[in-house]
Amino acid sequence: MRWALVALAGCSHLDGLGGDIPPLAAFTVEATGDVAPLRPPGVTSEVGLHIAFVWGDQWLTEPFCILPPDTDPRFTTQAAAVIAAGCRDAFGFVPAVVAADTTITLGQPAEIDLFSLPSADLMVGDVTARVAYGSFVVYDDRDRDGNLDLASPHRTPNGGPGRGGGMGMGGNDTPDSVDVVYGASFVTMTAPDQRVAYREGAFLQTAFYPRSGCSDPPPAFSIASAGGFTAASGIAAAFAGTLPPEDPASCGESAPDATTVSFAVESGAQETSCVERTSDSSIRYRQPPDDAPDFTNRTTACAHLPSFDAGSQSGLIQLVVSGRTTDRCMGLTHYTLLGCDDGTVDCGVPDWDYTATPPSWWPCPTQ
Repeated sequence: MRWALVALAGCSHLDGLGGDIPPLAAFTVEATGDVAPLRPPGVTSEVGLHIAFVWGDQWLTEPFCILPPDTDPRFTTQAAAVIAAGCRDAFGFVPAVVAADTTITLGQPAEIDLFSLPSADLMVGDVTARVAYGSFVVYDDRDRDGNLDLASPHRTPNGGPGRGGGMGMGGNDTPDSVDVVYGASFVTMTAPDQRVAYREGAFLQTAFYPRSGCSDPPPAFSIASAGGFTAASGIAAAFAGTLPPEDPASCGESAPDATTVSFAVESGAQETSCVERTSDSSIRYRQPPDDAPDFTNRTTACAHLPSFDAGSQSGLIQLVVSGRTTDRCMGLTHYTLLGCDDGTVDCGVPDWDYTATPPSWWPCPTQ
């Protein structure tokens, strides 16, 4: 039955069956406030404001961004600067798939319809108990394509096979999306949020956008809300292997047709349209290129590797590079003088080893 619904959802009119098909879920959404103070430089008016519905990804923050700072006095100040310049919100919503879109007027409710279910890769759990979460994002459709175009961090090139920037170990860098995000119903877990939940089977509380202390979302589609928790409590809970609790009084669960999702435009929501390349919190260490990368408008730092990454290479120093201040999305590039093509540094026989003869541009000590 589920696959039949998905197949039917591919179009909004069925020939020979008597008309339009109803959506699987319909939501009423209202964005409020004034976007004028939030416009980026050079933007004086909006092309067209839209609301997009976006399913969330399972991304976890890089350990470099939340571990205790490097205590080596040579690196402490540099590391703090690159964390501030290149680490996205450790508890922010990470987009995966844009599933629906409609035009809006600020201060006026709009209906947005879903005609498809989240795919299996968007759901956390097994077939007996799994859930997906999504956010409503208000944006200016600058390219007039009727769709929120997601963006990715701009990393500096790596050496060796697959040389290049972009999202993976290599590949070509791509221009930023021109769409401008002005707000979202779910920006970060450290602030109150309203999210769409889709549940199949039972419900198991996990670290996937947790709402520990709140009631379980009901089966199928629902609107779930939470009051948020502090970053400090979230990090402490992660290190303790627990989940940060929510205030039960701030929690809510309702059917899609029983509430209007209302939120204000705000600064700092741009990351809700920034994808990430890993969902396992791992760092991909890159081979330094022979020629110096362009670090213009980027922040750099030398730092020790986290002990669980270093393995037997405990004295290895990495070079960490932030994105540019003009980039839409924050991100980091990690270079090491020794490493493996799979992105690790302790694979037995390294694929590159410059520890004895670093590239001439290398700015960090070797030990």
